[in-house]
Parts: sequence; structure tokens; C-alpha cells
Amino acid sequence: MQRIVVLSTDNNPNYFYYLPIVAYYWQKFGWEVHAFVTEDYAEDWLPGIYYHKIPQIENVRPGTCAQTVRHFAADVLPLNAYIMVNDIDLIPLKPYDPDTNAKTIYGWELTGKSFIPVHYTGMMGFDWYKIMDCTGDLKADMEREMKANGRAYKEKWEDYWDTDWDILTKKVLANHSSFRFVERGMVQLGKHKLPKGRVDRSTIEVAKDGSYSWGVSLNQPDLIDCHCENNNPASPEKWAMIKSLLLQVFGEVPLWMDEYTKEFYAKYGI
Repeated sequence: MQRIVVLSTDNNPNYFYYLPIVAYYWQKFGWEVHAFVTEDYAEDWLPGIYYHKIPQIENVRPGTCAQTVRHFAADVLPLNAYIMVNDIDLIPLKPYDPDTNAKTIYGWELTGKSFIPVHYTGMMGFDWYKIMDCTGDLKADMEREMKANGRAYKEKWEDYWDTDWDILTKKVLANHSSFRFVERGMVQLGKHKLPKGRVDRSTIEVAKDGSYSWGVSLNQPDLIDCHCENNNPASPEKWAMIKSLLLQVFGEVPLWMDEYTKEFYAKYGI
């Protein structure tokens, strides 16, 4: 069974820095990585990753297009493949092997069962095509749903930022009985309530010497994923923190990641 994880990004280096790293670990766990990138994304297309251009919708921010396009990936991906959407700043720390015969929502309780969480939502391509009312025209399908939803055109961050969540949630809940809802669970770690097994940027601590650590979210027996820092992620201090986690979980880190991060930081200064 062909298993595809869909990632997306605009031209913000705080996010696209993670693409080769996150892609590497998904590939390590047996997933094919397809990256949807905005028209202003100017980075080299890396071997081993399948790239797709995101159509720009008039009067919609490129970042909102990048978030929303994932739900319509079935317009351009194989319909007989299992397609899962995920976030570009979420590093998998263990294999994820969903039932490919089911339309799966993983961790709805993470949002208090309000919005359907985008990450880990997966189903066969033909199911995505049906659920999202796809027509084979990626731009037209995105624009139709954005206009019907309205959030994408709002001015306030708290309105437009949830565009992709809201569109997906309405589609899923309209077909609620056909979905399999898998609970992930929440944990209380000090003052932080987090998804079970998540190493999270909200718990990052900075020592007096300027070094960074993941804090209490690292104190879990079964780590599932890492919700990464999205502010100067390639700085030496931030990379040292990320690398220490990868070494703890996997026992090694490919040498190219050090060199890639050094070059990225030299180029973008973040």
C-alpha cells in the first residue's frame, strides 16, 4: 500500500527549514513525502520529496493557501493511495501505522472536540476526493470552499488562521458516522496540559548560559512526536536542543542535518 504524508509550506523560513528534517523521519517510517509549496517558495526542490505548487487564491494570504491545500491533495495525488495530512513543524518520533481501510481522525480530544485536528487525519485518496467534494481542479476546489467558509478573507489572525481546521471539520462532521476516531490522550505535566507523548515548544526552557531545553514535556516514557520551535529554529542553540532530542530517540543524527542547519542559519540568520 502506497502511504503518502502531505506537508505544506509558504516562503517563511521559520517553517520550511523543517521540511528536509521532517521528511527524512517520515521516510524512515515508510511514508512517501509530498510537499505542497507556494508560488513564491524559492528553495531547491530536494531529491526524494515529491513537490507540488500551491495555486494562489485571489485575496487570500499565501500562508492560508498553504494550510488549506492539504485537504484537497487528492485532486493531484493517486486516489488508490492512503493519504495523511500533517504539519511541517511536527517531527515524528515513532512509527505511525494507521488502519488504511479506515478514515481516521487521531486525537480529536486535543482540541476539546471543537476543530478536527489537521495532523494525522488520513484516509484513502478516493475517500478524500469524496469527502472534500473534489473535482480534479485544485485551485477551483480550494477557492470554492474558502469562499463558502469565509474565514480565509478575514483580517484578524484568530479568524483566518483556523480556515483549514474549520473547512476540514465541517466536511468530517457532515460524514461523522463513517470516520474512526482514535483517542490519543492528554497529560498534565506541571502547568502544561499536552497531547500524550508530545515534546512541545510551549515547555521550552532557557538556562542562564543561553542553552535551550525541552523542559517537562521531555519527561514522558513514550514519545510520539515533537511540535517544534518556529522562531529562529536553525540557530545553534535551537538546533542543539532539537539534535539532543533526536539523539535521545534515534541514537544518531545524519551528518547532513548539521551541515544543512549551519548553511541555513548562515543564509537566513534564523
